[in-house]
Amino acid sequence: MKKIIEWFKSSKSDFALFILLLILLNVAGINAYKRFDCTQPKSYSLSKASKNIVKNLSAPLSIRVFFDKNLPSQCQTIEQYVKDLLDEYKGVANRNFSVSYMDMSKPKNVELAENLGLNQVQIQEVKNNEVGFKQVYMGLVISYADEVEVIDSIETTDGFEYLITSKISKMISTADALAGLSGDEKIKVTLYLSDSLNGLGIQGLEQTETAVKTVFDNVNKAKQNRLVYNVVRPDSFQVDDIVAHYGIQGVSFDKGGKTEKAAIGVVLETGDDFVILPVYITRSIFGNVIAGLDVLENSINEGIQNLVSKPDQIGYIAGHNEHDINREEDCLYFNQLLSQRYKIVQIDLLNDDIPAGITTLIVNGPEFPYNEEELYKIDQFIMRGGNVMFFLDGLVQNPNKQNFMDGQPSFVAKENTIDGLLQKYGITLGHNFVLDKQCYVSNTRESGKTEMYWVPTLQKNQLNQKNPITKNLGYVYVLAASSIDVNTDNPDLTYTVLAKSSDKSWLYDGDGIFSSEFLRPADESNMKSENLFVLVEGKFTSAFDKAVVSKPEAAAENEEAVVQTFETSNYISKAQVPGKIFVSGSSECTTAQLIDPGATNPAAMLILNAVDYMNGNEDLCLMRSKGLSISTFERKSPGLVQFMRLFNMFILPLLAGLSGFIVWNLRRKRKIRINKKYNPDDSRTIVKESKKRSEM
Repeated sequence: MKKIIEWFKSSKSDFALFILLLILLNVAGINAYKRFDCTQPKSYSLSKASKNIVKNLSAPLSIRVFFDKNLPSQCQTIEQYVKDLLDEYKGVANRNFSVSYMDMSKPKNVELAENLGLNQVQIQEVKNNEVGFKQVYMGLVISYADEVEVIDSIETTDGFEYLITSKISKMISTADALAGLSGDEKIKVTLYLSDSLNGLGIQGLEQTETAVKTVFDNVNKAKQNRLVYNVVRPDSFQVDDIVAHYGIQGVSFDKGGKTEKAAIGVVLETGDDFVILPVYITRSIFGNVIAGLDVLENSINEGIQNLVSKPDQIGYIAGHNEHDINREEDCLYFNQLLSQRYKIVQIDLLNDDIPAGITTLIVNGPEFPYNEEELYKIDQFIMRGGNVMFFLDGLVQNPNKQNFMDGQPSFVAKENTIDGLLQKYGITLGHNFVLDKQCYVSNTRESGKTEMYWVPTLQKNQLNQKNPITKNLGYVYVLAASSIDVNTDNPDLTYTVLAKSSDKSWLYDGDGIFSSEFLRPADESNMKSENLFVLVEGKFTSAFDKAVVSKPEAAAENEEAVVQTFETSNYISKAQVPGKIFVSGSSECTTAQLIDPGATNPAAMLILNAVDYMNGNEDLCLMRSKGLSISTFERKSPGLVQFMRLFNMFILPLLAGLSGFIVWNLRRKRKIRINKKYNPDDSRTIVKESKKRSEM
């Protein structure tokens, strides 16, 4: 024992003890480790919302990952990111969370992937100096209770955490809602199929009923028999009422010299709520065919989620020729993206009150003014702590006049009663377009490079880096936006400028030809930054001094009669609950010109972040925009960009070579000094030094 102790005390044991220390540190690190995420948006760390949802799982949730081995290099980083992020989930989740990685070299796992609905992705691969394509699996499947969600074709890491957390959240709410259905309460699946459609030569019609019943049986089995199936065969006189009520497809055709009507569609229904599934007749090169049957199972599952998960409701004001949320070329993508998390309820303020379940209203590009009663409803909604998003335009195209050259449009100020309401809250919308030298540049073969001044490019320093709506965004395009001024005198309100144009901006008030050929930058003395997106929060004061006066229409037989009036009894002059108002100087930012179906561009992210923020989902804002690809460098002038390109190509390598030569020369001289001091008899050094002296 004495020898062992002496050995430990001696220097002979140092190496062995060091190896032992490394082994112990690695053993401890298996169960106790710490990762540091140095990225600015925390792209590799879980958000608070993700942590909370997996910490509180009440039933087993499993994630099966289907990634092929030997993926091309560009896909390996995606695979590693997915693995790292799932490890983060597992590290904070409770024991109900599990992850398994499927070996895709085994045929049974390939078959399982196909049965679950995963598809192979075609990836370009460069191998042996040849470009080829490879079919690979890159997806995962989430299972919770009776719910199964497939995330297929994972070709980017942007928004991946948001996607997973949203799927898990929706699955949990759907499973809980289904479990909460009473014994007699079931979801009705109804196929509406008129017999009169037979004999019209519609391909797939004869198999429709059988196909729908087969899909229903599969889904009903997975949902623990909580669905009930029914077939309705509407007669011609019943079609109009059914089509008007549900919105399914109606068909008119000539039969024996008279017009016959028929209906086709599949409806999910529980209580007063229903969802229409996309089963309909469409035209193809082969004639009329039944569409939607191939994706019916997925449609039913998604429909059930939307029907029973009870998402938050958002009111969309209609009745003033606002943007159409059902037209693809208008705001359909905006509607579809919102519908993934919220239920959109269209409200006609002229005839309807705002439902109690609505927490946020959207006013999107109205063309016709609101009357006083409608404005009063919006005002009192805010006084009760409601949130309103205004997407407004300061100029509108003049339909009665066009400029004389090339038929270019003419713009005039858009007068709207909404402006007066906002001014009472300290917000003034300018009747102009903000033009910016820092803008999107179009480059086409016909016209070359064209600066589109009406599409400002907002860089990171022009986006508020403290608010969750814009914090992680690197740049944003804005289309035809008007300036917004705010009066910050009200101490009860907090005014936040979310985005503004560059200091090379000027205003276009409709005077002159609105064309890239004729628009010219203003004098620099007239240029300044303009506010484009503004957020106001706090306890608002009503824009009305008293309750609005409701004015019923005068009787037809006495149009000049004095109108009887009465005051409402629930007037609120000062809000007791904080509310939020979001104002955008452009309604075009909600259209298909800037909103893409997948919400992958920063402009779409900003708008969706704003909606989430207004509904109290701040964590989702940061989660959606955590991707590294949108954290870009600040864009500078074209001249500086060209200089930096040439600097990196030529000057930087020259500086590197010069630095290397200087370091080499300094090291050589240091070596000579050392040899001279400690080894003066070295003939090689002495000879060299003597030669130098003789030359001098």
